[in-house]
Amino acid sequence: MKLITLISALMLIVSGCFDLDGFVHNPRHCSSVGTDTCEDESEFWDKVCVPCEEAYDFGLTYPWMESTLTEGQTVRSIPPEAILQTTITTTDGVGSLDAYFIESHGENVALKDTTIIYNHGNYAGIEPYIPRLQFLYDAGYNIFVWDYRGYGKSLPDSAPSPSEFIADAQQIREHVKTIAPDPSKIIVYAFSLGGIPAVEMAVADEPCALLLEAPFTSMGLIAKGNSTLSFNDTFFSQGHFNNVRKLDGYTGAVLLMIGTNDIKFTLDDQREVFRGITGPKELWTLDGVNHGIANGGIPEAGLTAYQEKMQTFLESNASACLSTN
Repeated sequence: MKLITLISALMLIVSGCFDLDGFVHNPRHCSSVGTDTCEDESEFWDKVCVPCEEAYDFGLTYPWMESTLTEGQTVRSIPPEAILQTTITTTDGVGSLDAYFIESHGENVALKDTTIIYNHGNYAGIEPYIPRLQFLYDAGYNIFVWDYRGYGKSLPDSAPSPSEFIADAQQIREHVKTIAPDPSKIIVYAFSLGGIPAVEMAVADEPCALLLEAPFTSMGLIAKGNSTLSFNDTFFSQGHFNNVRKLDGYTGAVLLMIGTNDIKFTLDDQREVFRGITGPKELWTLDGVNHGIANGGIPEAGLTAYQEKMQTFLESNASACLSTN
């Protein structure tokens, strides 16, 4: 049986039909969360501690990295009264997506009606990204964050197929228009794997801005960066997640943020994505900055610079995202 499987895989590779798109996920469903995923994780930022029956605590206080805050600076926690949890049944009736709308504190007048759809990274689910949500809340945005199938408390407890992932992203984009304070002031935000649903949302229904933090690029570029061989993107993929192609000719406003030490989605690969965008755009590179949270990503390199970069980009390139009074 193993020989037949190996032969079949080799035939797929040779024929160019080998599709790795379904292997991008690294979920941790709440049904598998317990002592092993919490207490046994050596890195604080990698701990996953909330089982299905418990609510997330969006107001946690974190041991922020030294590089993140200036002396005396704090991060505003998210109060329970600002959070509305919802469960969204997928259009195919198979899944239910755990999601949260977080209302702006309203103190930043320019952002009080602006909603960010936050598409998180590949690890686990919403829980490890709560610090990032606090950064955005602190800046003054409304936030909508959701878990993909198989991640966190979303069902089923297995990762989505490529077509399910894309369909869910489109459904979420439509849903947020019904709850955002101003549907014309929706920003689609991506971190890492979140680049897949975020780009799908943006090309299906152009937001007032697309903010990409170290986003997924394409299977071909990833494979090229991890081998000495060079293959066409279609050799590994059916093209479901090819963000280089999907953003080619994109006319909306795009801020692409990347650290020079990012080895998952490198600066050179991000330049490939950036090159094809034809709308107002900026490539913000941060010297010596890594990819994720635990090893110090873009917000961790300096919260003030991160928040100011996003707002100044909107002011210069996507003023429709902002309120004037």
